[in-house]
Amino acid sequence: MSEKSGIRIRIGLALLACALAILGFVFPSIQAAEPSRESLAAEYLKEVRPLFQGYCWRCHNSQKHQADVDLNSFTSLADISKAPRTWQKVLEMLESRQMPPKIAKQPNDSERDRLRLWVRSFLKTEARAQAGDPGPVVLRRLSNAEYTYTVRDLTGVVDLQPARQFPTDGAAGEGFTNAGQALVMSSALLTKYLDAGKEIAAHAVLLPDGLRFSSKTTRRDCTNEILDQIRGIYRQYTDARGKHARQLARHCLRHQ
Repeated sequence: MSEKSGIRIRIGLALLACALAILGFVFPSIQAAEPSRESLAAEYLKEVRPLFQGYCWRCHNSQKHQADVDLNSFTSLADISKAPRTWQKVLEMLESRQMPPKIAKQPNDSERDRLRLWVRSFLKTEARAQAGDPGPVVLRRLSNAEYTYTVRDLTGVVDLQPARQFPTDGAAGEGFTNAGQALVMSSALLTKYLDAGKEIAAHAVLLPDGLRFSSKTTRRDCTNEILDQIRGIYRQYTDARGKHARQLARHCLRHQ
């Protein structure tokens, strides 16, 4: 290694050490600057809630609650933490200046910034507190389509329609029919699942070493299905008169 290369490496390592040291000082200071829940709660009661009272409670109270928002009901930070989506909406209205409406009394720029910054700080703090929590996980069933395709994959019978008598899957608020909130179970639907299971079981064919599934349901039809498959194999190696062709003989000799 040349002397110049050694100098470059030492300089690079020194710069890297400086960068790591700077990051070590910067990130703790950033984290320390983040408001605590106690400070957010105190600021809300002392500064933020009076501003909402002066500019927003006229339309968003327990009597009117326009847009289904009652800001008067949020008396503490604990109440606010129960409705983060409402406060996301509040932040959107503040930043887009849609609220308060133009015909209403308007906060000045410093007051609007105070409201906007506090709501944004609260949402960030709440997001960090709930990080890694997906929320309540709904115990969901298979949708009608998922159930049908699963049964077909498991049985190999491609024309089964086990869910044809099921009620149509509803859509949740997002518009998807496979969301857990939409895939509810009822006693009537459970009865239909039992009937579908009996229909699927009727396609099972017992074998000495297990079972298989057939597209037919009677023993005679299952036997005819197997015979048709055997005839199809032999049909590949016979001529129109039904006699074995030489190709079958060659095929058998090749696989002896």
